[in-house]
Amino acid sequence: MATKPSVDWLITQMKIIGGAEIYASQMVYELAKRGWDIRLITLVDDHTLSPRLQQQGVPVISLSAKSKTDTTAWMKLQQLWKKKKPQILHTHLFHAGILGRLVGRKMGIPIILCHQGGPELNRPFPRIVLDFVTSSLVDHYVVPCKAVERILHNRERIPPRKIDRIPNAIQPPPEGYLSQPFEDLQVNFAMPVKLITVGRLVVEKAQWVIVESVKILAMRNLNVSLSILGDGPLRGKLETQIKQSNLAAVVSLLGHQEHPFEWLSQSDLFVLTSLWESLSLALMEAMAIGLPVVATSTGGTPELITHLENGYLIPPNSPQTLADAIEYLIQNPEVARNIGKNARTHILDNYTIPRVADQLELYYWKLLESGAQP
Repeated sequence: MATKPSVDWLITQMKIIGGAEIYASQMVYELAKRGWDIRLITLVDDHTLSPRLQQQGVPVISLSAKSKTDTTAWMKLQQLWKKKKPQILHTHLFHAGILGRLVGRKMGIPIILCHQGGPELNRPFPRIVLDFVTSSLVDHYVVPCKAVERILHNRERIPPRKIDRIPNAIQPPPEGYLSQPFEDLQVNFAMPVKLITVGRLVVEKAQWVIVESVKILAMRNLNVSLSILGDGPLRGKLETQIKQSNLAAVVSLLGHQEHPFEWLSQSDLFVLTSLWESLSLALMEAMAIGLPVVATSTGGTPELITHLENGYLIPPNSPQTLADAIEYLIQNPEVARNIGKNARTHILDNYTIPRVADQLELYYWKLLESGAQP
């Protein structure tokens, strides 16, 4: 296979296993398989996702910065690009985005892209200012959904002509989870009904809402259990809430799990209570194996879910409404079954890494041919 043009993906870190890091590792590998001359560059050392890419033959370079703001990363990046300058620089996460555009423009990299997966809900004002004053150094911003596009334009004053949409994506579920034909998919709610959620334990994910809804369902004599996959700074608060609500027997904090599909396949309903999302990878994974999902109607989620067709949408911060939605699906298993079936079709047809890589390749070629003029 002939080598395609050179692309460097610059990301702040690969330590925290979040959506940006998982997406980057999977998409870089997919593009490398397709012949792109691609490297993944991280600001700080990490020992989580990078070794896997190296084992798969993808060059991974760490700038070994002592912190996200370590100025030595500037010099190391200059030295790296003096030896080999990519035709496209594609940055991910805030610190990599700022460093990449400053050094990349100085070094004469032809095309500089800034991937905005989802700006922070309450973004610090200095970050907004720094992004704005350096935005002229970016050729195009890549966003996963219309919701992020609106934020970039309205809050950060990025002109629409510089914003392009390419959705997030997931790897298709392992073969074993795709073996059943759609007509054999069942949502059989054996009691207790097993609820599951996946995400970092941080304020914006609002897992406290799910715990409170389980308490409400217990008061209605509905037998449910809840598995919370993920870790983060709010674990202690959730443990306290679970204990004070006398839910320790039915709510489990399971930490980060390497293979979420195994846990998802053993569950009955997936719940996402985020205060804001762009296009949630965890939500996509649940939908991809046919789980009925209940999710908050925030950010890009309504672009992914049509209410009662391939998911159930609820407002954020409402344990009562969430409990009502869960109870409705328990009492209407045929509706739940159809939601799961439609969700699976929707994700596999539109949001897998191979399909979105097709879009990204076409996008790169278009930019190279046009010289990246917005």
